[in-house]
Amino acid sequence: MPLNFGTAARSGREAAAKEIFENCGDILRKYRNGLALAVRAAEQIEILRHSVRYLLAIEHVREKSKQLNLTEEQKSQLREREHTETAAAESALLKLYAEVWLPKVAADGIVIEVVAVGGRPLQITLNEKKQARVHDRVMELLVDLQHRLFTTTTPSKIVELFKLGEGSPPTLGIKTADVVDGFYSFLGFPRLLNSAVVKKAITKGIQDGFFGYFSGSTPVLGSDGKYQVPLARVRYNIAVGEDEIDLESGFLMVPQAVPGESPAPTGEFTGQTGLPPQGGPPQGGTDSEPPLVLTPQHGGASDASGGSSVGAAAEKRVEINFSADRNQLFSAWNAIANLADLAGRVSVTVRADSAEGFDRNKLQNGVLEPLRESDLLD
Repeated sequence: MPLNFGTAARSGREAAAKEIFENCGDILRKYRNGLALAVRAAEQIEILRHSVRYLLAIEHVREKSKQLNLTEEQKSQLREREHTETAAAESALLKLYAEVWLPKVAADGIVIEVVAVGGRPLQITLNEKKQARVHDRVMELLVDLQHRLFTTTTPSKIVELFKLGEGSPPTLGIKTADVVDGFYSFLGFPRLLNSAVVKKAITKGIQDGFFGYFSGSTPVLGSDGKYQVPLARVRYNIAVGEDEIDLESGFLMVPQAVPGESPAPTGEFTGQTGLPPQGGPPQGGTDSEPPLVLTPQHGGASDASGGSSVGAAAEKRVEINFSADRNQLFSAWNAIANLADLAGRVSVTVRADSAEGFDRNKLQNGVLEPLRESDLLD
């Protein structure tokens, strides 16, 4: 924004900002969720102008030093004043951008969300040349200080935001280009630092079984509800590199629409090694290999006599079912942690019933929030 924008009346600035948020020239702006306005502080504008005027005057005098017959003492004073005004200009630049305006959807249309520095100072200052790192400071404000711009997102967030698997008929697939466009177009979606964030989320989603990935022309959905593409060209439930993801020609498909895949099974309380969230055989095992199943017997003691020996080396999957109170759960969790060490990762589903019903506040504060803080829930 021009310098005069910072010194204009508040109402005029807001009207100009909304015009920028809503329109790009004569057409409606598409990527509004990828736009932010860094607004200059009025008091710093005058300081900056004053210092720059002095620096221009000093340069003009230096160019005519011979004509003006400047003495060495006067030249020294000129250099000293130049250093002073340069430092003042850089200081003003450091404080020039104290807030950023973001577009936000409200009942009456687009409004302005003001993101300000507040009482906590920004940590980024000058570079090695003693110049103000203006852009880096604005990014620090948005990413680190006020958390309005995100460097990561999750596969489940993509599924949720684009309603994959929902609707009538359900949305079974989406172009990766539409995913990127959506994040940068729809106000209310998380604001992302760059498109590489989407690429990272897609690679994790493929590996964890949230969706399959295909690159090429948009596939056709068959009458059986599965996309008509060669299974060999679909990446699903395997590790892939970020360089394999094409955000322009790629296509994501929900697990039930992946060729050759079956819908995910459901269960109550299980701990399953190597099992992705959407089901399917564990890596390294097959559907024909029965798991080692451990269930409570004789008042809660575990008994595996009906299954394979625990010491057998052929076990590829372990399923554990039990009911526990608070104290037993603490003891059991160490055993589950040991299982996670053996498998690398376990998938856990917990079911709890209450005859009186759960208190929503206690459930939110005591259960859901701690799990979200541990990045176990979105």
